[in-house]
Amino acid sequence: MKNSLRIILFLLMPFCVCAQNLSDANSYKKALKLAEETHKPLLIIVSIKLPENVNIQVAPNLALKEPDVLKKMKDNFVVFNSDRSDTTMNAIIEKYKIRIYPTFLFLHPNGDAFHSEFGNMSNKNRYLLMLERAIALSKEKSITELAADYSANKTDNETLKKLIELRKRNSITDNAELIEKYVTNLKIDNFNNYEIVLFILEAGPFADGSAYKFAFSNKKITDSIYKNEPLQVRAAINNGIIENTMAKAIRDKNVNQAQAASRVANSNYSFYMLRYYKSVKDTANYLRNATFYYDSRYMNISADSIKKLEAKQQQIALDRNKQALYSPKTTLSQAKIDSIKSSPNTIVKKETISAITSSASLSNSYANSLNSAAWSFYETGTKNINYLLKAVTWSTRSIELNPSASYYDTLAHLFYQLRYFEQAVKTQQTAINQAKIEGRSYENLQEELKKMKAKSL
Repeated sequence: MKNSLRIILFLLMPFCVCAQNLSDANSYKKALKLAEETHKPLLIIVSIKLPENVNIQVAPNLALKEPDVLKKMKDNFVVFNSDRSDTTMNAIIEKYKIRIYPTFLFLHPNGDAFHSEFGNMSNKNRYLLMLERAIALSKEKSITELAADYSANKTDNETLKKLIELRKRNSITDNAELIEKYVTNLKIDNFNNYEIVLFILEAGPFADGSAYKFAFSNKKITDSIYKNEPLQVRAAINNGIIENTMAKAIRDKNVNQAQAASRVANSNYSFYMLRYYKSVKDTANYLRNATFYYDSRYMNISADSIKKLEAKQQQIALDRNKQALYSPKTTLSQAKIDSIKSSPNTIVKKETISAITSSASLSNSYANSLNSAAWSFYETGTKNINYLLKAVTWSTRSIELNPSASYYDTLAHLFYQLRYFEQAVKTQQTAINQAKIEGRSYENLQEELKKMKAKSL
């Protein structure tokens, strides 16, 4: 594996494997077909299996198996219980931005999503309420139906607004084309309305489009939005604008549009331009700009300094967690304890949400970024010794920070590309040995080693 995948997972009471028998079909396609045949909405439960080396004790989630919960679920929905590792679910996971597990995704029989929630709860009423909400929403028009209504009358901004809102509600963020159509039916005075401008921005307009320009025509309102809206909303606005604009720039190979998207990213301008150059295979610009970017951003601090900074951050986080743990909000008063003791028959109901965050540490983040850059240089196929040696320095630093098998694999490939065959073979063998230590599969590494020895890579 050349790139170390980094995902942030929030697991709320991780999904119990006993829920596997909830499924009415053994595949997504069969479940969707059954939904079409029975005219019932489809409920997809996307869970995740924790790695074997993650030692977490979780009580079985019995609330989902309560008879009244199961009855309401089965009476009203076709159910398909899946796992993130199921490759047939990749398109669904990507389309609806599923990043929290388990996710309960509700679809119309035509495949359009209309509702989603996440997390397992110990209280069955939470499930019953979720199902009630889904039943009510299932009676509303689907995305496809609203799109057809709008196509029949393209001056109907109310229908178009409902369509955009429904797409946004179901994590479909590529609404830039639709918001361009929406603003054509607005009056100039509409852009003095806070809610309308906010709606336009939340749709992720193209950074070089009419909707974006009109939204920013009243600076007082946009300044107010960026000042008063929660950070999460502001970040989502900028991310939507950048992602939608950059995606179109890449499709059209439009460097000016890519620059417009990158300007919205501000301090991350160079990062997004690198993404553009790499995506459109502008190798010359990618190599030249990436060299400066990774050197200035990741190589101007030593590995020891990174680890010291990481240790300091970890201590700060630990101190913060201790403060939260012993704060008045999380500590029972003596009076409360005495009250419980004096009433031994009192039942104390406790509902817990457990959140697990798996994210890279500072040193791992640096290492992953440098390894990714080094591998990208290898993938370009460049024979330029200066670029390859630069990638070797990045790869070496990534190993200093985190001696991972995949990072040694990257370095071995770079040595091979430089025709340092003996070093390539030795480094690839180190990658295999490291994979064994990590308890990872290493068959693919062995195959690469054979090719290196035969000089047939």
